[in-house]
Amino acid sequence: MSVIAAFFIFSITFIRAEIYFQQDVDYDIEVTLNDTDKTLTAYEIINYKNNSPDTLEFIWFHLWPNAYKNDSSALAKQFFRLGSTRFLNTKEKNRGYIDSLDFSVDGVKAEWQFHSEYIDVAKIFLPEPLFPGAQIKIETPFFVKLPRVISRLGHMGKHFEITQWYPKPAVYDKNGWHVMPYLNMGEFYSEYGTFDVKITLPENYRLMATGDMVNGQKELLWLDSLAIVGDSFKNLSKKELEEHFKKIDGKKEKLKKANEKDSLKVYKNKTIHFRQEDVHDFAWFADPKWIVQKGELSLPSSNRKVTLWSMYLPENAWTWRKSLEYLHDSGQWFSKSYGEYPYNHITAVDGNMSAGGGMEYPNITVISRSDTEDLLEYVIMHEVGHNWFYGILGTNERDHAWMDEGLTEFSGIRYWEEKYDKRNGRFIFSELLQDKIGIGKNVDMSYYQYSGYCSGATSQDAQPLNISSNENYFYRNYGKNYSKVSVMMRYLQHYLGREKLDIIMQDYYESWKFKHPGPKDFVSFFNKHLDEDIDWFFENMIDSTTYIDYKISKKNGKYFLENLGSFNAMAEVAYYDDDNQEINRIWVRPKQKRTALDVPSGCSKIIIDPDQYMPDVNRTNNSTNKKLKMNFVFDKPSFYDIDLNVSPWFPMYNSYDGLSNGIYIKYGGSAGFGGQSIDAWLLYGDRTKMLNGIVWTKKEIDNLWSFSSGTFESMIESRNGREGASFKFVGNNQKRDIYRYENKKIEIDLYYHNIKSNLALSPVLYDLGEFGIAKISMKNFWERDMFNEFSIGSQLHFSSRFAKLNFRAGYYKKFSKKVETLIKINFGTFLFSDKIPKQYRYYLSGSIVPDFDNYVWDRSGDNQFSILNGFYHNGGIRGVNVENPYIASTDNILSLRIDQKVPKIPGKIFFDYATGSILPKENYISGGIKLGPLIIPLYQNWEEKNKIPNNFEWIKERVRFIWVFSRVSFF
Repeated sequence: MSVIAAFFIFSITFIRAEIYFQQDVDYDIEVTLNDTDKTLTAYEIINYKNNSPDTLEFIWFHLWPNAYKNDSSALAKQFFRLGSTRFLNTKEKNRGYIDSLDFSVDGVKAEWQFHSEYIDVAKIFLPEPLFPGAQIKIETPFFVKLPRVISRLGHMGKHFEITQWYPKPAVYDKNGWHVMPYLNMGEFYSEYGTFDVKITLPENYRLMATGDMVNGQKELLWLDSLAIVGDSFKNLSKKELEEHFKKIDGKKEKLKKANEKDSLKVYKNKTIHFRQEDVHDFAWFADPKWIVQKGELSLPSSNRKVTLWSMYLPENAWTWRKSLEYLHDSGQWFSKSYGEYPYNHITAVDGNMSAGGGMEYPNITVISRSDTEDLLEYVIMHEVGHNWFYGILGTNERDHAWMDEGLTEFSGIRYWEEKYDKRNGRFIFSELLQDKIGIGKNVDMSYYQYSGYCSGATSQDAQPLNISSNENYFYRNYGKNYSKVSVMMRYLQHYLGREKLDIIMQDYYESWKFKHPGPKDFVSFFNKHLDEDIDWFFENMIDSTTYIDYKISKKNGKYFLENLGSFNAMAEVAYYDDDNQEINRIWVRPKQKRTALDVPSGCSKIIIDPDQYMPDVNRTNNSTNKKLKMNFVFDKPSFYDIDLNVSPWFPMYNSYDGLSNGIYIKYGGSAGFGGQSIDAWLLYGDRTKMLNGIVWTKKEIDNLWSFSSGTFESMIESRNGREGASFKFVGNNQKRDIYRYENKKIEIDLYYHNIKSNLALSPVLYDLGEFGIAKISMKNFWERDMFNEFSIGSQLHFSSRFAKLNFRAGYYKKFSKKVETLIKINFGTFLFSDKIPKQYRYYLSGSIVPDFDNYVWDRSGDNQFSILNGFYHNGGIRGVNVENPYIASTDNILSLRIDQKVPKIPGKIFFDYATGSILPKENYISGGIKLGPLIIPLYQNWEEKNKIPNNFEWIKERVRFIWVFSRVSFF
């Protein structure tokens, strides 16, 4: 090929990539709901215009109801890899599909075939090529069996959520075809057009959908009459509302008979016609019991009227009574901030959708259960906002989820802080805790989002936002499309100013409404309106996993700004005098890791990011001169003071201290503390008349040395007639892809124990004295998928008196919903044993937690609920010798534990085997049932008289509680 020819081809390709186009796709659908069989019977006509410069010989179609057909669908596989059996355990009768397809193009039968990988995607071969500018008519009947709601499409009894339900052409744009199977974690990308949809269903259903009703006066009059009743509920108290529905329900027996009669009643059908231009999807929802409310919004610029509909279930009437206010305020705020709402109604319906708190569709949103008014308002506001970021600005949600979810979530913070400015943006997630008890009473929306972002922000598992939704390892990473963008954009707004950001966003909206903008298109508006290069912000927000962590420090009278993070962001620095009055504040973007600050005269205090707009992952090092701040149980941290959460501690009893009462104090341990926490229990024993308690410190660090994460812990304690101190280091090396997970873990523990009394510690199990102990553990864990887990590990436990070595392995296999197997093998031996303290022997009936690193209910050994007698703490076997529960080995021991879950037997069957060179018997075998936290032995081979139960007393004497609940636990 000549250089000229190659250049020509390259130029044509480049020019084509720069030319924007989008296809026109208009739908005419007639559909009938059979609410008994839970099916749809429909006919679809699509007018498809090719606006691309390419000739098309086929069109990819999405047949998304097939996502619910079987375990081979992409939806089923995603549920499985994310650790959910939600779909896998769904009965066949509750699954769904689409069939009866018979495609024709301009009246000519068209051949078609399913995608080689996805059963919910098909390729339609066009009988004739579709040239640029040409148009075709595609027709097909189709039949949908509706699944029981498991994601978005489906039913719950007589409640119907009809979404992603019809054959739909994939998007064809400058990047080619966007073929995508239906997913739960990951949304959509569709072509704009006009929808004409006629829906036939029983006349007793309340129905609402995308678009305006055409010739729907009769239906609207009926809904108006229902709204008169619904609107009358708004001013009732909660008690009055409950009494109202009790009167309607009447006596339970009458209600039952009425429901039975109603279920047999056959209603006449009605057909409602909806039409909507400039949308890229159509959804509809129906329920015969919804309460209806109707309202109106006057758009802020044009005063055009938009109808508001709220439809909700009677049991949620109290929470939903203000839902019209939420619709009104949301529609008004988004119209004012970005651009006017172009459609004629905004609707929210109460549903059972399982793909999140709510789900957006053009004009209409479905909302899952919300426990408080604030939660409901926030979800409604978020989903209404998607009419702008998804509906009107039609981004590719699957590949660029941050463009719709993140910008909508950011808008949610803006909305909340503006609407609830007088209450400082306070967000109520629990009325009981926050309003009545006073826990978390000052938590606000920005802190809520900041907390979500900080979780995993510095982790090795963090992923950039420029990946497709299904490439995320797990839901937490996908969630960063919401939280990371919301807090980063809030920070950018503070840096640029609200007015400037509004200009940029409004220009973006006006330029790209009813089109398909991409990331570069969005960023270009910042370059257009700003005099500075803002790429540093978007590159870090979208294309990387960098994070902000600035620190203010003082040395030799000088102040320094240190960058401990990986994102070199603009930082706002404020200077204060001795009276805490602000002297000045400046923006700084240091080029070095450590930068000396030019401090103004009279400055005695410096704060980085004084108003907490910057999502710094460790805000506790952003201030000098901290004061003490006390909270009851928990509240939003100030970060720039020393935040202590204080709560009363419930009484605890042991034989040495007696009844201990006191307080629990916590510092850190949540977002913004850089992985640091301090926990202290200060207790007073009524028997010793002395203080006792624990102080425990912890520091978690991601990407430490050669580890993916590391943890340092230390503890000092005095209680139960003993004193002690410990230090622990845990290093993890994790490897993960979207299917598999592996962790190599090393743990080093150092302990000092001073056991001074046997009042609370059984003399049969514990020696008095001082002990210096070390423990080194190595563990490997593999998760091939949620049904297959493997583990191996070793542990060296030693002091000057003994050294013992353990080898352990575990295997977990889930065969089906009701069949699973867990096998654990342990071999332990003493390398040397000069004088083994009693607490470090191998106990046949389980561990006694000799280093006190897990809580034990009772160590005295003098009652039915003490360790080994009444509680099982892992290790050994789960049977117990009631005559001598303290059988132990100071030599070799081998144990095997098997748990088996089988159909029709509650709990799990267990089988245990142990043998040891100096145990009283050569072999120990026990078996029985694990029922929740209970171990119920039904066979013990060492029993002299009755190896199986001969009466209830036999079982009662041997039942124990499980204190360790982990599935594959090494030690």
